[in-house]
Amino acid sequence: MNKYCVVLTTLGNEDDARKIIDIVLSEKLAACMQTVNIGSHYTWDGEVCHDQEVLVLFKTSWALYDELESKIKENHPYDTPEIIAVDIEKGFKGYLGWIDGVTK
Repeated sequence: MNKYCVVLTTLGNEDDARKIIDIVLSEKLAACMQTVNIGSHYTWDGEVCHDQEVLVLFKTSWALYDELESKIKENHPYDTPEIIAVDIEKGFKGYLGWIDGVTK
């Protein structure tokens, strides 16, 4: 596994996303977050659902993953939030160094 990852979660609206983003930034658990409005299609409690959500992408290090996951869960309105991490196999060294510089 490499040093860096992108963590993804989805939320029901921009306000919920901004709340978590502000907490994560203030606690220096991720260097950068991006939001994307998406359509989500899934089965929940036996029903097919089609919802508009906000996808949040957190750029961070694996060393901070457990603390970031915990903070997202603690502040997420969903019973079972999507929290998944994708390994950053390669990246521009200047950008990856910036992640180190602005996170704890």
